[in-house]
Amino acid sequence: MAFFSCKKETIINQSLIAETASTYNFIKFWFDTAQNPLYLNSTISMTIDGNSITGRVPYYTNITSLIPSFEMNGVSVTVNDSAQTSGVNAQNFKKVVYYNVVGEDGTKSTYTINLTNFTGLPVINIKTADGIAISSKDDYVTGTISIDGAGIYDDLSETLMKIKGRGNSTWGQPKNPYKMKFDSKTAILGEAKAKTWVLLANYFDNTMLRNGTAWFMGQLSNLDWTPSSHFAEVFLNNVFIGCYQITDQVEEGSNRVNVGDDGYLVEVDQLSRLDADDIYFQTSRILCSIKAPDVTEGDEQYTYIKDYVTAAENALYADNFTDPEEGYAKYLDVTSFVDWYLINEIARNTDAAFVSSCYMNLIPGGKLKMGPIWDFDIAFGNVNYNTNYSPEGWYINGGLWLERLWKDPAFIAKLKTRLAYFKSEENTILGYINNTATSLNYSVIENNNKYQTLYTYTWPNYAILGSYDNEVLYLKTWLHSRLAWMETALDTL
Repeated sequence: MAFFSCKKETIINQSLIAETASTYNFIKFWFDTAQNPLYLNSTISMTIDGNSITGRVPYYTNITSLIPSFEMNGVSVTVNDSAQTSGVNAQNFKKVVYYNVVGEDGTKSTYTINLTNFTGLPVINIKTADGIAISSKDDYVTGTISIDGAGIYDDLSETLMKIKGRGNSTWGQPKNPYKMKFDSKTAILGEAKAKTWVLLANYFDNTMLRNGTAWFMGQLSNLDWTPSSHFAEVFLNNVFIGCYQITDQVEEGSNRVNVGDDGYLVEVDQLSRLDADDIYFQTSRILCSIKAPDVTEGDEQYTYIKDYVTAAENALYADNFTDPEEGYAKYLDVTSFVDWYLINEIARNTDAAFVSSCYMNLIPGGKLKMGPIWDFDIAFGNVNYNTNYSPEGWYINGGLWLERLWKDPAFIAKLKTRLAYFKSEENTILGYINNTATSLNYSVIENNNKYQTLYTYTWPNYAILGSYDNEVLYLKTWLHSRLAWMETALDTL
């Protein structure tokens, strides 16, 4: 299984660090290929920084039973009070291991040994029946999945599932997104059990952070539910296919869009994007695909949601639409519309002007809510379309329904209040970006080795920014400029 080339091996830190300052300490710590011939092709030298020892090994190294070698200036070394001999005693390095260097007087210096396997992210292995290719967005292929949680999440033993392609402009790119479905509800990477999961490729987003950044903002917002996600390395039929973002499917469910047995989840979409079996209705201005519940065109449930959305639209475009009792506020949950709009406008999300992936939900007896948010890979300034690369200028407010809401001074007042809130959370959002980018440090190298998207143009990106650090810095500075422009622009209204 020669996935890990010699070229990639040069990434591993081979430096040795001088003796640390503690009275009793490690001088060197390494994994010798002579003691681990089955798992290592070359000796891995670990870096000692204070009382932290770190290093990286290639994938397919069995780090649950590695034998370390070390030099120290104490009288003994222990792990959990068990004596350790250099080059003899194996340990499970899937999680942090604490080694103690013991001195003549019985005092100890404790070290944390943190060994990164491959990229440090969980690894997902997908195998299709007979190795068949996943070539369709319509037809599932049967197979199995297993997950190595990398010591961060629970492992998943080989489990039956089925998988197909997904996406619109993303499908057919060199790195494809997928939708996966289990026979019964299954937990993935620490999330609540569900049958359906999505593997986002983020091929158009060289940071791989734009969806996650928007969802982090969603989790700071008043929206009822926002998808959660985790990054993982994915192998398909024993071939590495890159870093993927594993996330919830937007669907009705107690752990997802919780509208109960009689509630509705609809998507504002385009006729050209509907599947043959999609059930939809049209008002005079928008088309809505009914995602939940299962309905038949013309039945009671179908008629209810169609009539409600139509009544909401009529109220929104009526002469008295600003009336708090008889206008659009009678039908729309304004709080959700405000936050949904702001997150998409902050991101200048290309599809969010009531074009596609714009979800609404309704529980009978309540009001129509916007959400959840979805699909931000061509947002936050990385798309060369309608000047959306610029942090200045309004965009989402031109969409149907949204342009009408903008004509209500009460709605604008709510936007100002909520934008001030998101602006106050800017450093928290930037912290999410920084921390997640750091966690992807090695993954970015492997993903780029596979697809060569850094330093080359990828449609529909705005510019070639080069290194991953440049891509992340651009995202952060763009977001900072966008929030500042919106704050100033709203103050003039």
